[in-house]
Amino acid sequence: IDLSFRVWLCGGQQWMSPCSKVAHVFRPKHPYTFGNDNFNVVMKNYKRNALVWFDKEQLDFFYRWKPQAIPVDAGDVSERLAFNKKNNCRNFNYFLTDVWPELPSERDCLATGEIKGTDNICLDNAASSDKHGQQLGCYGCHSMGNNQFWMYKKDRRIMGLLYVFEVQGTKPGSTVNLVWADLKSDKQLFDYNSQTGRLVHRVTGLCVDRDDTGTGVIVDTCNSNKITQKWYFQYTYPDRPL
Repeated sequence: IDLSFRVWLCGGQQWMSPCSKVAHVFRPKHPYTFGNDNFNVVMKNYKRNALVWFDKEQLDFFYRWKPQAIPVDAGDVSERLAFNKKNNCRNFNYFLTDVWPELPSERDCLATGEIKGTDNICLDNAASSDKHGQQLGCYGCHSMGNNQFWMYKKDRRIMGLLYVFEVQGTKPGSTVNLVWADLKSDKQLFDYNSQTGRLVHRVTGLCVDRDDTGTGVIVDTCNSNKITQKWYFQYTYPDRPL
């Protein structure tokens, strides 16, 4: 990631061969180990990249997405910052505006963070399984971001980094599933009422609710007496009314 940022922001070049095919094949496991410190090693690398490349706005957003990175010691990044200054590297806003404008970012959002019910239950991507088409889940809020971190975008879609909420049907009881974010559809539009806490699916007029198991998310007939239809975003923005 660091090398990619360096190329795009510090005057590097990307050469493309029109007849080539490039793929990234993920290994089933690392051929090396981090001992018993795997979490901190990965989080340290995340944080070092964030400290080197992000402006304050993006850094604050990163800490909301991965609050567990806050106490991690990232080490000394002064040499990396000096490299950026010496090479007149662009700021990260350039990357978001000119290189990858489709990348989800806080500036495109009306609200972010947990979507919490009144009983401390949060919408969850089903334990980080990250599978296209899976049903959205709801579990106890853990305040650790990641699989409970959502972005309610200005276009009225709700998404994580890769997936967006989509209702699979038109009747009460239809499931809310997670689908690839680039597969845009009217079935992904939700209107939020901050006074009632309701998330209303625009196409069907049904409200986001829990299924009978209490762990799956559906849409159902809106009912002001159902506390399971009340949801509240963790972070909102005064200059962007819901």
